[in-house]
Amino acid sequence: MPHMDFSGVSREWLLREACHLHWESIAGDFGAHPKEFRDKSGARVLPSVVACTLNGDAELFKEGDLCQFFQVEKPKAENGWRSQVDLFGNAVTLRAEIITSFARRNGPANRDLVRADMEEGLQPFREGEQAKRANTIRLLGKSERTKAEMETAPPHLTFAIDRYQHLNGVGLVYFAEIHKMITMAERNAAPDLVVSWPMRNRRVHYFCNLDVGDRLELTTETSLQAFSPTASVVVRTFAKRSSDGAVVACAEAIYGAAI
Repeated sequence: MPHMDFSGVSREWLLREACHLHWESIAGDFGAHPKEFRDKSGARVLPSVVACTLNGDAELFKEGDLCQFFQVEKPKAENGWRSQVDLFGNAVTLRAEIITSFARRNGPANRDLVRADMEEGLQPFREGEQAKRANTIRLLGKSERTKAEMETAPPHLTFAIDRYQHLNGVGLVYFAEIHKMITMAERNAAPDLVVSWPMRNRRVHYFCNLDVGDRLELTTETSLQAFSPTASVVVRTFAKRSSDGAVVACAEAIYGAAI
């Protein structure tokens, strides 16, 4: 059952399904399959996730629960290409939020991925009420990236990029696979707390990609945020390319003791 893991419903499975709905919605609005998207130069455009958030306790979902997806918000230029998908089941909700952009290869390698120059109708809005949430998350990402670039601690966990395990259909390391590596890094950083306490929310920002043969190096730091009424632990993760030290992703997760 790909939708379940040892801690309840699989968060990576939810992200994959939410991303499918995200791009299916965009393709439907423009009447074209994502593989047909082109930038101003005519180059093929690749769907690119720039941020995702998860909210809710995945452990509350149990085997045999009847669940249903609801796309609460559809992605569009006006909201900064942000979508929200809620998974409902047995009176509990797990929420996935995805923000995307359009990218293209500027060379043969994944590290050559650059932002695509899109027509005006495909440019994300930077102003307006609908775009406020996406813009706030993007600004948080810029701040986290600056912190990651200053980080000099050695990596706590490293993953070699594997063609068959980590790449998606267009040859990029899939965002949900990086999310999975971040989850493993968090568990490695504070196993006693992270394994025993449920994750309340996680925010991940993505900045670039990797090639097969490269390695993703993850550094984590933990801090106790509160003691009462219930304790919470914040785990921050910086993920960099081994080959050149470029920041690939940053994440912040909050784990809370059961109430």
